Amino acid sequence: MNLSNSDVQAENPQPGILDKPLMTVWPAVNLRMILGALILVLAVVSRFYNLDLRVMSHDEVNHVVPSYDLYTGKGYRHDPVTHGPMQFHLVAASYFMLGDSDFSSRVPAALFSIAAIAFILFKFPRYLGKNGALIAAFLFLISPFMLFYGRYTRNEGFIELLGVMLLYGTLAYLETGKKSYFYLITTALVLHFCSKETSYIYTAILLVFLAFNFLRETTELKSLDANARRRFTVFMLAAGLAVLIALGAGVWGAGLNKPADDGLDAATTATMITTMPVWIQSCIYGGIAAALVFGVLALFNLAGTIGWDKIRKLRSFDLLVLIVTLILPQLVALPVKLIGWNPLDYSDTGMIRTGSFIIVLFILSVIAGYWWNKITWLKNAALFYTIYILLYTTFFTNGRGFFTGIVGSLGYWLAQQGVQRGSQPWYFYGLIQIPFYEYLAAFGTILALYFGLRHNRLITWSGDSPADPDALVREHELETPDWMDDAELEHQTETRRPVPTLALLIFWDVMSLIAYSVAGEKMPWIAVHIALPLLLTAGWGLGYLVDTTPWKRVANRSGMIALALIPCFLMAFAGAVGALLGDKTPFNGNTLENLEATSTFILSVLMTAGSLFGILRLLWNFGANDLIRLFTAGIAAILTVLTIRTTVMANYINYDTPKEYLVYAHAARGPKDMLAQIEEISRRTTGGKDIVVEYDNDALYPFWWYMRDYPNHRWYTDKPTRELKDAPIVIAGDANFDKVNNILKNDYIQYTYMRLWWPNQDYFNLDWPRIKGAFLNPEMRAAIFNIWLNHDYTAYAKVTNNQNLTLETWQPSAKLRLYIRKDIISQIWNYGAAPAAPVAAEVDPYQGKLTRMTPDRTIGGQQEGAVVLNKPRNLAVAADGSIYVADSANHQIKHISADGKLLQAWGKFADISKGDAPGGTFYEPWAVAIGKDGSIFVTDTWNHRIQKFTADGKFLKMWGFFGQAEKPEGFWGPRGLAVDARGNVLITDTGNKRVVVFTSEGEYVTQFGQTGMEPGQFDEPVGITISNDGEVYVADTWNSRIQVFTPDASGLNYTFNRSWELEAWSGQSLDNKPFIAIDSNNHLYVTDPEGYRVLVFDQQGQYLMGWGDYSTDIDGFGLASGVAVDPNGGVWVSDGGNNRLLHFVMPPG
Repeated sequence: MNLSNSDVQAENPQPGILDKPLMTVWPAVNLRMILGALILVLAVVSRFYNLDLRVMSHDEVNHVVPSYDLYTGKGYRHDPVTHGPMQFHLVAASYFMLGDSDFSSRVPAALFSIAAIAFILFKFPRYLGKNGALIAAFLFLISPFMLFYGRYTRNEGFIELLGVMLLYGTLAYLETGKKSYFYLITTALVLHFCSKETSYIYTAILLVFLAFNFLRETTELKSLDANARRRFTVFMLAAGLAVLIALGAGVWGAGLNKPADDGLDAATTATMITTMPVWIQSCIYGGIAAALVFGVLALFNLAGTIGWDKIRKLRSFDLLVLIVTLILPQLVALPVKLIGWNPLDYSDTGMIRTGSFIIVLFILSVIAGYWWNKITWLKNAALFYTIYILLYTTFFTNGRGFFTGIVGSLGYWLAQQGVQRGSQPWYFYGLIQIPFYEYLAAFGTILALYFGLRHNRLITWSGDSPADPDALVREHELETPDWMDDAELEHQTETRRPVPTLALLIFWDVMSLIAYSVAGEKMPWIAVHIALPLLLTAGWGLGYLVDTTPWKRVANRSGMIALALIPCFLMAFAGAVGALLGDKTPFNGNTLENLEATSTFILSVLMTAGSLFGILRLLWNFGANDLIRLFTAGIAAILTVLTIRTTVMANYINYDTPKEYLVYAHAARGPKDMLAQIEEISRRTTGGKDIVVEYDNDALYPFWWYMRDYPNHRWYTDKPTRELKDAPIVIAGDANFDKVNNILKNDYIQYTYMRLWWPNQDYFNLDWPRIKGAFLNPEMRAAIFNIWLNHDYTAYAKVTNNQNLTLETWQPSAKLRLYIRKDIISQIWNYGAAPAAPVAAEVDPYQGKLTRMTPDRTIGGQQEGAVVLNKPRNLAVAADGSIYVADSANHQIKHISADGKLLQAWGKFADISKGDAPGGTFYEPWAVAIGKDGSIFVTDTWNHRIQKFTADGKFLKMWGFFGQAEKPEGFWGPRGLAVDARGNVLITDTGNKRVVVFTSEGEYVTQFGQTGMEPGQFDEPVGITISNDGEVYVADTWNSRIQVFTPDASGLNYTFNRSWELEAWSGQSLDNKPFIAIDSNNHLYVTDPEGYRVLVFDQQGQYLMGWGDYSTDIDGFGLASGVAVDPNGGVWVSDGGNNRLLHFVMPPG
């Protein structure tokens, strides 16, 4: 409805231009109907256009694979990790109708997103106004978040519809009191609970609002005396305060369960925080108990004054009872967790414990429901639990699903709050996501808040427009009818009442932003739940603006010219401000760039002044309020154009690049390019999809989905073996590049693709100095604005000197590598210059003398009661046969007897770069050596120092600091240790490419080696050992050789003696660091970590034998790391992949 001026409209206004019939023969057709139809058409086109083009992301794969299993008859078992079951059933149904593909996987989400827009168009005009609903539907259409996640196999697309259904049902019942809306609310609730755990937040926000509304309704009862009203208000406020205390304590406690710190393994971290502090538990328990007590006191105080019958007729109370009784059993995880039990324990004992709580909560729900309204409650409960049970049990094929749903959903969500998935800052939504994408929604919401407060429109009568004079609620109309005193109103429970539309929407806006900002998990898709109420509120606000702007007065030639000048003024004004704030300010030099900035500023000022003069001249008879509305409408129009541009860029241009902040760990184009090559090669070599493809953990997402039609695909997790050579095609993530290269060597051609992107995260750790510095820096201001406007990082990369912001170099990112065997390539023209003869595979020079050896003793591993090891590195054997091992990921040294008993363990984590790291603390110790007097030396690798202890772990001294060899003690990641006959300690300073010699007291003696490939030079020296005749052997890792040095009589000079190359150590991963040991026969034992073996040479480099292959059992290694020889000639090997030590008896000779 259009207003003639900004004041209150006259009664019986004429239809606005949108409502006038366009054809006399079909009077129902008007411009509003055409615009609505156009919005729906655009919704369909925008949601389905190129729907299958984007690669399936990590989370999408988690949804489509179980859906495919359900479609193919393998069934579905609910798992809280992948949220509720509804999506899986809908996607499986889509496969049934359309076949399995990326397109059909996303069809359900797209349909629900379209339905949300249609629902707003048809149902919300009553509460947002006709124009407000039309605008809200349009905002949903162009919203970057609603469109992106409406084309995504996640639950957010479904919740777009379920969220607006829930809000509409609530408003409709509060207005009319018709019980038919209960069924809409119940359906929206149960489908949301069957979709995602955000249902708990939606329900909590709604219940809190209804509680406030109930408080308002009761305090406005005419029959409630002042004392009773005062007591009721105090009790309710006290209950609310108690709830806030409990929630705050819960959030605080969840924040204490942070993910593992750098350098701490998950197992170690898990032992650090097992329960919340007592004071937090007391606040939670006490808050809940106090809330219940005060709530009961409030209700009984109220009932004592007006009676229970009247309370039951209050509409807020109806909704409170209905919703609470329906979802109360869904909260069973809360008391289970608070009592100290694990709600995710599905053992018999755990199920009995949890089941007892479920029964109690069900009984309470039934009692309350029967007391409230037996028939109505039974119908809604039957509707709720019929849908719930059918979906969670997959139509009675998975009985366990009922329990994993009713207990596991909330239980898992609560556990995830401590994980803090994404680790985003608290301002992630308010300062990053919303300003970057939903700025139009935020602008409209601010307008709504202003209009609502300024014109008393938080609560209105429903109608064509909230700006209508009839929508204004007079003070006496807010009073709740007194059914007890007024016999004529006794049965009029469906009387229309004013509706708190804007109050609910603004409350939802604020609470959503707060709730999701303090929740542990912060991800871009969560912003959908913040944007949803913002868009509806913005529809209300912009609709109010349209309804109160005097359009009819500008419907003439002068007015049209003035309207055209308004965007000119706004853009010119923005240009002038931009010139002042840009990196090249006006009047600041005579260079071409400075002169250009000056001329731009002058022209912008002239255009601003000229257009403003024209507007004021043409609209000279307009009041200030009317002009402000026109200018505000102009701003909204510009923001609308920018939002459409932002949406197009995010969804159709940058959809598979990291330029967008609305994605996280987003799939790049690479996997689909790889899939196209694999399919072509397979069809040309096997006639179908029968080619053998091996892929690892990184490639599992998305190839778990894309390999579903390839019967010979194999998943080798993160443990590549030599069996990979049997596969024509191998796929590896960057974590396994070195391992796979070491196995496949030159027998394969490799192609590298981008697998995953993460957005630039320089917004972490924002504080006022950083914000102020960015604002005061013209170059930084311009760079950030360019990111916001054009999603272009070029200027920002230049300002920050960041070379990793192009698509070719982007960090953070992850890559995949496609390996194609050369004999396959030689058959295919496309992958080579021309057909060629098959290429002979390289021969492993050690294969012929590799033997199978089984350890006679093992320490650690998975066996019960074993010593717990985590990535053990090098080790040393004492004269009594006991072992000292550097237990690197546990940041400890462990002393273990020869028969596997733990004698001593010392050390804990400390990172010297982040604070104090006293003696006895470690950051990944890598090596240990035993001195002449039995003392223990340790390379504290990432604290860049050497520590000395007594044989039983008492700290003695330490030396070293992080440096680049500017001083002898300036270490960079020292790895290996050896003690010579003098008692001197030889250290491989790996990062500085040298060997440094100190006395046992840490006094510098000498050093040798430097960076290079020549004899006597090193590239990543790691393992070091000394023979009985004093020769020093060094594992020169990245030069793939052993070098031997001979000291002179003084021990001050070390001369290069000889070396030999190895076919090993080709990978440059952090784990591929070899250690060496020599026995009394001068046999040198060399670990080949990512070759999963130990090689044996004589002192001249002649290969004698070797053993090992990949295995998770004791017949091989997961990572052959350290090696040591015991007094009897046996060999100990540390397996850093399987977390154990293995002892081998060497064959004679």
